[in-house]
Amino acid sequence: MNPRLIHKQHPDSHFSSMRKQEKEKLTFGYQSTYSALLGLIGFLLLYYVWILNANATQGYTIRQLEKNQNELKVELDRLNVKIAEIDSLDSIGAEDALNNMQQVEDPNYLVYKSNVQYVFKN
Repeated sequence: MNPRLIHKQHPDSHFSSMRKQEKEKLTFGYQSTYSALLGLIGFLLLYYVWILNANATQGYTIRQLEKNQNELKVELDRLNVKIAEIDSLDSIGAEDALNNMQQVEDPNYLVYKSNVQYVFKN
C-alpha cells in the first residue's frame, strides 16, 4: 500500500511512522553481517574437512580390502597347485592301493566308432 494515499485518506493515521519504527528494529549492521559471513565460512570449512576425512577413511578401507583380496587370490593359486599335484598321475601311481592290484590278462576292449559298437580281444 502507498503510505501517502493512506495518509491523505486518514490524516490522523501514523502508518509511515509505524513502518519506520518497524524498519529501525531490523538493524543489521556491518559488524553483524561480517560476523555472520565469518560464521558461514567457518562452518563450510569444517564441513569440507569432515568430508575429506570421510573420503580418506573410505580410501583406507578400500586399500585394506584390496590387500585382503590379493592375499586370498595368492592362497587360491596355492590351493589350485596343491589340487593339481594331488590329481597328477605320479601321485596316483605312487599310492599303496595301486601296488596291491593284479595285472589283467587277455582283456576285452569295447570300442565305439561312428555309432557302431563292437568288442575285440587283443
